[in-house]
Amino acid sequence: MIQPVISVVLAVYNGGAYLRRSVESVLEQDLAAYELLILDDCSTDGGFEWLQGLTDSRIQLFRNETNRGLFYNLNFLINKSNSPLIKLWSQDDIMYPHCLSSFVDFHKRHPGIGFSYSGRDMIDKNGKIKENNSIDNTPEIISTELHARIAYYTGSIAGNIANTCISKTALDKVGSFKEDMKISADFDMWVRLAEHFDTGFIHLKLIQLRDHEGQLSRNEKYYINHVKEDLLVYRYLDSYVTERQKAEGKIIVRSHKLVFYYTLMVKAFFKADFKTTLAYMRQLASIDNLFLLTVAFVKAKISKPAKPTFLTQFDQAVEAYE
Repeated sequence: MIQPVISVVLAVYNGGAYLRRSVESVLEQDLAAYELLILDDCSTDGGFEWLQGLTDSRIQLFRNETNRGLFYNLNFLINKSNSPLIKLWSQDDIMYPHCLSSFVDFHKRHPGIGFSYSGRDMIDKNGKIKENNSIDNTPEIISTELHARIAYYTGSIAGNIANTCISKTALDKVGSFKEDMKISADFDMWVRLAEHFDTGFIHLKLIQLRDHEGQLSRNEKYYINHVKEDLLVYRYLDSYVTERQKAEGKIIVRSHKLVFYYTLMVKAFFKADFKTTLAYMRQLASIDNLFLLTVAFVKAKISKPAKPTFLTQFDQAVEAYE
């Protein structure tokens, strides 16, 4: 077998109808020197049995005895990998044939970056590409300072794990994904990597990212936990930026991320779900001044906040409430 130059790691749980196409798109890459490591997290839909039938020598298949969750699975697979680059992958999405070779070439040109992410096409549940005319002017190499500005605004800079690739050398320095986090461990990882390394952005669209209908309609517990985990990440980000950046970041987070969560709190109140309302209020009060946050909420409803010129993407969740 050829020594792999990049490892694709895929955690699977009841991948359903999309799993086959996702795996096939990896096997159709124009690069030969890669490995595909798959960990099934106790699927019950027959997906594991289908995976067992694959005979490609580049595939390594594992299975958990109990359901362990995404970030445990990613750490397990990364530890089993045998290459200097880790391409995170998802069971719902599709790689274009030049995806892996583009990531490998990019990291060869920029060996000092901690991780990279690429552009992507959004597709619906039927695989139809959604029209998107926006232009992303984010630079190819993103400094620690610029990453911090973007992170305060959007949270996870990549928006998804499926369009990311991590240097194993960088991982050795910052450590694994935090398995006690269920939602924001990817955001946490990017912030830890960006403290020590530049971040790379490949302007090419290298994957098709599936946007499931109703994907943003999470339950209230999900978003409350999201607030808790985001708070931990922002506190870490605050610890290594300048005082000026920290102050600017607080305003940005308040005007965008926290206004979104405040909106969910208001919706819960008008649904007479006072338990959820109180849970949101407690979390928001632990992050920011509720009076100032209320002012930001009112301003956001009156006029949409101006978007920084260095960004062209909103977090989809922020858009959902408008």
